[in-house]
Amino acid sequence: MSIWDQLKQRLEDVAQDARHAVDGLTSTARNLAAPRGLTPDEVARQQAWAEALSHADLPAFVRARLGATARRELPWISTATPAEMLAQRSHGIEPVGTVTGNCWYHFGYSWSDGQYDGWHRAIDRLRLEATFLGANAVVDVQLHGQRGQNPTDMDYALSGTAVRIRGLPPSIEPALATVSALHFVRLLDDGAVPVGIAIGAHFDWYIAGAQSYASLAPYGRQGFRPGLGYGGGYGNAGVGNPWMNAELTDLSAFQQHVRRSALEHLRSDGQRLQASVLAHTQYSELFREEGGNEEPPRYLCRHIAIGTAVAYDRGRLPKVSLRPTFSLADRQLEVPPTQP
Repeated sequence: MSIWDQLKQRLEDVAQDARHAVDGLTSTARNLAAPRGLTPDEVARQQAWAEALSHADLPAFVRARLGATARRELPWISTATPAEMLAQRSHGIEPVGTVTGNCWYHFGYSWSDGQYDGWHRAIDRLRLEATFLGANAVVDVQLHGQRGQNPTDMDYALSGTAVRIRGLPPSIEPALATVSALHFVRLLDDGAVPVGIAIGAHFDWYIAGAQSYASLAPYGRQGFRPGLGYGGGYGNAGVGNPWMNAELTDLSAFQQHVRRSALEHLRSDGQRLQASVLAHTQYSELFREEGGNEEPPRYLCRHIAIGTAVAYDRGRLPKVSLRPTFSLADRQLEVPPTQP
């Protein structure tokens, strides 16, 4: 066989190998894309979850795992850093294990009520797992929300570290805190006790030119009045030139109204827990929807605020005192009174 015949044979072999590789990848991709049927064990677990959730309970296999973790038969997992774990141990706080809670929720008539209900269902399931662990609290609670394929569906998921406090019996309703373990220790050291998680959410629509929030005093008061006109298609009365630098006062006031309403709901949820709220997580969204038939656009704004509810002994002086050293106010700083 000549050298040219050998090269031709080798090229044909390489081309055949490439075709086989492509065929193999195509077959693998089809197998991966094809829906896989559930195994009998997976079906049984799904049925156990459906039955348990309908009775605000946990499946038997989850309770067994949590019991083994509480008895130290299984390794425990903590979200705390080494420094935070040392601080916990110095204050008699012992990690027990990681707990989770989630809820897939469909929004119907109200986004605000849906946010409140969805998060609280997930919170209750997180607390239930902590109860089975014999915990006194859950610290470093992380909240994750993910939209489904349907824009009216959302997954609410929480995770945190369940802890025991030395000298205390297991709690019927463990306290929940979104603060880290180190901040949890500092709050306890200062007489503040995290008791739960408070949720506040609100959404509203604004139609440009049909209503005006700019005249409300102060911003955030409920209600609206007829607008002063449609400002050049920008949703703001009084701004007729799109090339002019100017605040869109109607939209500013509208968004402030939604935020204030959400914070009022957060305050009400904190009052339900008989505690104050550290509102350290807030999120806003503002959407513009174009109008049809020469109608002005309308805007959707929604705001959610989440925080740790803290009960504080007002009769107990804090261990750390703050002394102002610099002020932006147009006046002299007053000398703080000396501590007794």
